[in-house]
Amino acid sequence: MNDDTEKATPQQALEPVEQDSILFHGEELVAVRLADGRICVVLRWICESLKLQTGGQVRRIERTAATAKELIRVRVQTGGGRQSMPAITLRGFSPWVLGLNPGEVKSDNPAEDERIRTLIVAYQEEAKDVLYEHFVSKGRISAAAAAIVSIEPIKPESEASDDEKAAYYENLASWALRMAGQYAQRWRGGIEAWRGQIEERLESKEAITGLIPEILERLGPEKLTDRHQKMVRSYVQQLSKVTGKHSSTIYSDLYTAFSVPRYQEIPEEEWDKVEHWFKIQIERGR
Repeated sequence: MNDDTEKATPQQALEPVEQDSILFHGEELVAVRLADGRICVVLRWICESLKLQTGGQVRRIERTAATAKELIRVRVQTGGGRQSMPAITLRGFSPWVLGLNPGEVKSDNPAEDERIRTLIVAYQEEAKDVLYEHFVSKGRISAAAAAIVSIEPIKPESEASDDEKAAYYENLASWALRMAGQYAQRWRGGIEAWRGQIEERLESKEAITGLIPEILERLGPEKLTDRHQKMVRSYVQQLSKVTGKHSSTIYSDLYTAFSVPRYQEIPEEEWDKVEHWFKIQIERGR
């Protein structure tokens, strides 16, 4: 048995009138029904399914006002006999499980992370109803427990008793938490979808950025601009006039001097040298 389980709140363990195991998304949910009709979820197995330490979750529940009073110890039948374990009532289950953020699940195992994230969402959206319906279908919960429903509770009249008003606000809080969980999950889903789109765009940008050096290498250095190409032709005409050489001979000398098959292939960064070469040739021709 998990050592953290043994370190939970040292209160007297209650003896349930019934214990059931419910298969939920491939995982086992162990729940008990107390004599007063309350349904309690045993923390050990749900924590194991989510890779959480039971003791750490017990301390977290104890620190939260909405769940602290819903934490109890129950006697649970296990393969090693009856053991005292921490459990949380169905009323406290929702605020506890809604406090788990699927987005915070991160490890070195992406597949396992995705399984746990999916399971957290299922616990937040479905587990309470599944447990409630499981016991209701067998007619085994009290009228007080049956007050926890999926529709908004009706506010009692002003002359209602304090007990009726207290029950209303307790049920309203439970209903509100459930609705908050549903909307929060939709919001988280929207955020995750947006994050996925951004990550895809960033990955695409990174991939393109990574190709830039290769593209530049294949393109090679920038060639002479149109303006400088026109100036080359002008210099060739000037040199031909002062030297009497045919323009084809001058072009051939230029290609040899700069190791290119044609003047358009001369790198732009070589322009100063090209211009200097022409000026020297023209000066000599004069």
